[in-house]
Amino acid sequence: MVQANINNTLGALFIGLILSAVLNGVTYSQTWFYFSSQQQRQSPDPLWLKATVVVVVVLDFLHQLFTSHWMYDYCVTNFGNNAALDVLPWSYYGMAYPTGAVTVIVQSFYVWRVWKLSQSLIIAGAIWSVSLAQLGAFLYYVARVFHVPNATDLSLVLGNYAILVNALGAACDIFIACAMVFYLHQSRTSIKRTNHMLRSITVFTVTTGILSSVCAIMVLSMAGGYPGTNIELTFYFMLTRLYANSFLATLNVRDHLRELGHSGGGIITTSNFVQTRTTAGATHSHEMDDFPRQKPQNFDESHGELEDVGAVISVKVDRITDVNYE
Repeated sequence: MVQANINNTLGALFIGLILSAVLNGVTYSQTWFYFSSQQQRQSPDPLWLKATVVVVVVLDFLHQLFTSHWMYDYCVTNFGNNAALDVLPWSYYGMAYPTGAVTVIVQSFYVWRVWKLSQSLIIAGAIWSVSLAQLGAFLYYVARVFHVPNATDLSLVLGNYAILVNALGAACDIFIACAMVFYLHQSRTSIKRTNHMLRSITVFTVTTGILSSVCAIMVLSMAGGYPGTNIELTFYFMLTRLYANSFLATLNVRDHLRELGHSGGGIITTSNFVQTRTTAGATHSHEMDDFPRQKPQNFDESHGELEDVGAVISVKVDRITDVNYE
């Protein structure tokens, strides 16, 4: 067992507070970008989604407020009082609730997106059950915390529950990312620009899923490897910020994808996309650039018109005016 000292207790809390404050600033920047872009969108997000953004940001602010009070209580109010480090202030208990709420809200949002993409209640329900199991373990952990007499015994008495909560959280994030990648892969077409957009979404999905998963894994690893210290809290402080920022980034990236589309990355129009149908009834999508640019064999240059051609080509042209990434 690692001996607790000033570095792995107050030092770990201080580092976690600084990193979480930086991410909290990123949260506010993304929030400003989200609401400012709503005024420029042809179809603004529904009220429930805007309300969810507000709730997540407020909870993230409360979490930062509680962690800051915790550090102030240790470093200022009880400066030089080493015995106070073993006492959990009220802000520690208050900090737990925003974390659990943000986690379940963001994970539920991602599960909803998986359902929208897959149209499978079984897949979405299975992933959501993991999220609800994490919430149940988290609530049990919080209820037991009030009966732990001091901070030293916290990781010793409830260390296994903390590991369980973060293991379920990491598993849920990984399942969500894998499901999104799978169904995005299934959505591929023969249209290069659409596939380019799908690849961008896939990379973004994996990146955001990995960040929160790795952070949760680090929390459970530090909690199991260094009991009696606050090293796991360095990563735990950032977990709420990562969930909030991944949620906001998912909403804000849609405008970036639209810009890619307008610059040739993903918006398909009648001028560059055709759909052909075989005699068996199968349809295939093609870009105009996929067809060879050459003159017909029976083209009469002197008259500038086609002679009799013993074949008829029938194409069906569709138009996609926007990318529905909601």
